[in-house]
Amino acid sequence: MKNKFVLFVTGCFALMLSACLDSDYDYSVETTRNCQIASFKVSHDSISGLEDVKFTIDQLTGRIFNQDSLPYGTVVEKVLCEIGVANSMVLGVEASPGAYEDSTYYLSSLSDSIDFSEPVRLIVHAYDNITTKVYIAQINVHQVVPDSMVWSKYADPMVDGTIREQKVVSFDYEGEPCYFMYARMAGAEASYRLYYAPVDEPGDWRPLTLTGLPAEGLRLSQAVAYEDRLYIPATDGRLYESADGMTWGAVEDAPSIYTLLGEVKPSVNQSSALSAIVDREGTLVFYAMNQEREWTEGDAVASEFPVTGFGVSRYASVHHEYLLIAGGRSAADKVLNTTWATMDGLSWAVLASGDANFSAREGAMVANYDDKLFLIGGIDASGKALKDIYQSFDNGITWALQDTMVVLPADYQARAFSSIIVDEENFVNLFGGKTSADANDLNQLWRGRINRLVPAE
Repeated sequence: MKNKFVLFVTGCFALMLSACLDSDYDYSVETTRNCQIASFKVSHDSISGLEDVKFTIDQLTGRIFNQDSLPYGTVVEKVLCEIGVANSMVLGVEASPGAYEDSTYYLSSLSDSIDFSEPVRLIVHAYDNITTKVYIAQINVHQVVPDSMVWSKYADPMVDGTIREQKVVSFDYEGEPCYFMYARMAGAEASYRLYYAPVDEPGDWRPLTLTGLPAEGLRLSQAVAYEDRLYIPATDGRLYESADGMTWGAVEDAPSIYTLLGEVKPSVNQSSALSAIVDREGTLVFYAMNQEREWTEGDAVASEFPVTGFGVSRYASVHHEYLLIAGGRSAADKVLNTTWATMDGLSWAVLASGDANFSAREGAMVANYDDKLFLIGGIDASGKALKDIYQSFDNGITWALQDTMVVLPADYQARAFSSIIVDEENFVNLFGGKTSADANDLNQLWRGRINRLVPAE
């Protein structure tokens, strides 16, 4: 159906009729020269809700635009346009060539529509037939699919040398938010190194001096920040800590740490905790350290609970903070597809298990992003690296495989054990990762972001 273009000049004919009836009507200079646009609306029979779109009219710059862009793919080549003017006594409005069939004045027309695929120049002609005011009217439409996620390789390589294992954590350095990368180098360089990069320049890695850590045996994948300190466990049960990320020492009076699980953040209803699994004379038990560095014993670890290779994230629900882990291997060396959560680090509850969730895997990257949980990649029980993405809208109870908007690109290698961090600009950062359990780490950084989460400038 052919669309119609309608321009309403409110009350114009009524006032003209009034003037005919009242010969004493005062046509002041101000009245005859006023030609401001006071309202702007558009509509289209086939575009639902278009008539409700709010337009800003900037009288200083002469710009007319909608701040909230229309959905991607909206066609605005033929729309009805309703313009209200501040003064009813105008001769008409002239649309720029190409947007309308000719450049005559329009008081009302029922024959054609306006093409807003490009900005339209509108010239309002005042009643004095001399004064004009120019506006540029634009209908903003999203140029990308707002819910799609764009991924790109940001740095390759990140640092010099071959990395055998790495873990990146967020930590302040010299008062600035930074990323700290703890890396065990491969081959003859088999030693631990520390690099840092500013959060706003995650490809600019610089070395720092690292002291106090053993020459081998660290479980780098379990490094975690807690209460302004960094912690890394070792295979001999020792737990190491650092206040600056560079100088390390063993935590005194700590139990024998089998696995370091992560941090439970504080809330108005709970204290923070550093959750761990302790080997107590052959029995695995949950333990937690509080802000006063005191350790408390919790429940025994269930046989189906992952003790290595799990992904870690956090979420808040009903005024409580939770620590969540997904996938991994049990103490019996079984690859799992379970999800567990705790709000004190001592008692853990299984949230998801069985075939309805993500497939069994270890080394999956898990993050809280876009008000949902993301689970990315990993290595399955057969040793195959994965690049699929699952989402959970209910804090890890159920998971859905994503196959359109947020998939990883073809040139992204399937991997596991990447360090995953979501930054303040809504990028999901994937540092490193392994294509197999025995492979060296991929010395690269990938970043992804959902289009509608791009911060406003």
